[in-house]
Amino acid sequence: MGTEPLFRWAHENPRVWMESSTTIHDPRAVASIERFVSINSAIEIDLTGQVNAEAFGERQVAGIGGQFDFVAGAALGGGRSVIALPSTGRGGKVSRIVARLAPGTPVTTPRHLVDCVVTEHGRAELRGLSDEQRARELTRLADPRYREGLERDWRARGQAF
Repeated sequence: MGTEPLFRWAHENPRVWMESSTTIHDPRAVASIERFVSINSAIEIDLTGQVNAEAFGERQVAGIGGQFDFVAGAALGGGRSVIALPSTGRGGKVSRIVARLAPGTPVTTPRHLVDCVVTEHGRAELRGLSDEQRARELTRLADPRYREGLERDWRARGQAF
């Protein structure tokens, strides 16, 4: 991909370094980058912090890409990882912060690696929090129309809030 001027500029240019994705997506390589910050998006995130960035229901819309690799590398190297997403989808008709991912939904980034989550309603620092604390923080980031329902669903699972 690219244009002829780009190829001419990149050809034998010492400022351009190309590697395969097996190298640049290696979490150990990512961890070696000082002050590395990973910024990724998501389709949805549940109240424990599990991230789905691959499917709408049963419809696969993306591959895992490098999200897991970069999030894991940031965690290994003491860097930061941000999951940024709008709080709603489909024109506000659905919350992208959900009580629990539906059965069969892929978990692109597991909850133990999720560091910081951002929506238009603020930021939540999740690293080191209990499930209950995570649920509270993520509910705070949800669109106000969905917060009460998220809290109710969380409590229905026998969880304190």
